[in-house]
Amino acid sequence: MPTTTKKDYYEILGVPRDADLKKIKAAYRRLARTYHPDVNKGDKSAEEKFKEISEAFAVLSDKDKRTRYDRGGHEAFGQGFDPFAGFDPRSSGLGGDLSDLFEQLLGGGLGGGRRGRRGRRARRGGDLEHEVRISFVDAVHGATLEMIIPRQLACVDCGGSGQQRGSQPQTCPQCGGSGRLRQGGRGIPIALTCPRCQGSGRLAAPCSTCGGTGRRRSEQRVKVRVPAGVDDGSTLRLAGRGDAGMAGGPAGDLFLRVRVEPHPRFRREGRDIYRDVEVGLADAALGGVIAVETLDGTTSIQLPPGTRSGQKFRLRGKGVAATGNRPAGDLFAVVQIHPPKKLDARSRELLEEFRRLNPDTSP
Repeated sequence: MPTTTKKDYYEILGVPRDADLKKIKAAYRRLARTYHPDVNKGDKSAEEKFKEISEAFAVLSDKDKRTRYDRGGHEAFGQGFDPFAGFDPRSSGLGGDLSDLFEQLLGGGLGGGRRGRRGRRARRGGDLEHEVRISFVDAVHGATLEMIIPRQLACVDCGGSGQQRGSQPQTCPQCGGSGRLRQGGRGIPIALTCPRCQGSGRLAAPCSTCGGTGRRRSEQRVKVRVPAGVDDGSTLRLAGRGDAGMAGGPAGDLFLRVRVEPHPRFRREGRDIYRDVEVGLADAALGGVIAVETLDGTTSIQLPPGTRSGQKFRLRGKGVAATGNRPAGDLFAVVQIHPPKKLDARSRELLEEFRRLNPDTSP
């Protein structure tokens, strides 16, 4: 009678044989979310894959079973071996982010999860992303902005429950109130979310205002503080400002992607700002005091005689504003020597005399 060769457990989870328990858990999390039957309804191949990775994890997450497997492979276990014997997700150390997943695997054996009012399962609201454009000056100094964000808010009429006020929830006849429908098969038992009550275990008349969703689409004014020195492309997170949760669940987060508008005269490198400054021939050759525009107003600098084009002069503290333990940046005035476009006869005569007395000796 032909025998079926079982795949290597490490290969199933996609981890090396020396992977620690942390890497094994992370691999199982990723694969379980991908192949769970609730995510792949009606897909038998995904169901078989899910059973396969669950069996691999049940063995490799158990110190004694893993030791036996490493020594002898599948042959180390006798006929009729149950890889799930003694396997308890609650003590596996996977943490809260898979509590819903294990509840589906074991049919609610972990206590049913958190539920909102009237038995509906509380669900976290979705995260939102929004792009915000700010000026170069606001990015340097920081600013408080107000914007209108479209988002899902909790329905006022039903308080987010999704059920008509005054209606009495009844036990779901399809799942008998468990919220799960068990599926048989070899290996770990699988309980899928009941399609009729959506896992709540109870049925009630839906709210006429929100249609049973517990939420309504609206626009909300949001105030956000943009920190000084924010970079173009940075993301700001506003906790709890995403879509409202369902059945009392927490709201999602709002992520703002910052776009900084360029400035016609200033440019930025890190926390420093650069500004080109036009200087005439006489001031560059003889030196003198020139005015320099900064983001805070106009100041002046002293040019030494013989200043060259491209030479930089530092104005300390005139760059990006200080934030926390980070000091303010500097502003660099970059000299750009500009000769006059038009010369009168006397000026031309003087320059000709200057060239005769100071011949160009550069290579």
